[in-house]
Amino acid sequence: MLKKKILGLGVAFFVLSSFNSVVLADADIHQSKPQTNLVQRIRTADKLDSQNGKDTIKERIDNIMAEYNKPADVKASELPKVAIMYLNNSKSTYDDEVDREIFKYLNNALPETDYELIDGAPYMEILKQSGYDDPGSAERADFMDAFANSGIDYCIYLEVQPFIARDKMTFFTIGKDITTVVPLKILNLTTGKYLYNGKFTEKASDSTVIGGIGNKSVSLKALDSAGEKMLKEIKERLPKTKA
Repeated sequence: MLKKKILGLGVAFFVLSSFNSVVLADADIHQSKPQTNLVQRIRTADKLDSQNGKDTIKERIDNIMAEYNKPADVKASELPKVAIMYLNNSKSTYDDEVDREIFKYLNNALPETDYELIDGAPYMEILKQSGYDDPGSAERADFMDAFANSGIDYCIYLEVQPFIARDKMTFFTIGKDITTVVPLKILNLTTGKYLYNGKFTEKASDSTVIGGIGNKSVSLKALDSAGEKMLKEIKERLPKTKA
């Protein structure tokens, strides 16, 4: 009888330990910022939301990454190569959500059946070594020099600048105005011509009679509006052929 009790306690401890390990693993994954390649983050940005919720977060991420890491189709080598240079300077406490919102629109604008995406981080480092701590301030010629002999057809530079927040109050309500500025550059790396060089400035507002509105929901609302415009410009201006 004593041996059975000891054995039972051992099994229970093992099950409880295993359960706690899974919970802690899921918590770590949820809280830590993904350290994966930028292209992987773009391609998987909107896939977590489409899961049915029955799997753990770790299982869903593993499934998504396994799908992404399948051997590339032979056709991929024939697709135009687009380098993505992305900076999140929003200085928010919810940078992961900001990234995901932007990446959803990038993935929609640049389907993997039409474009081969390249992580632009190494080329941003080249610009930094040339004296541009802010790659957005680099001249067109500097971009061309950074990508010289890379074999990449197009470059997209995208930045989320710090959100501008303003509280507003009326006799009946308390609310917030949030403004976001998102510069976008699209450059043909063969001709050296800009296909687009501008920025989107979008404001979103929300209010309530009881207060308690945070910056996050209003900021993402403004970012969503900027994302729609970014999607439109990329789809209209970026060719689906190699430069």
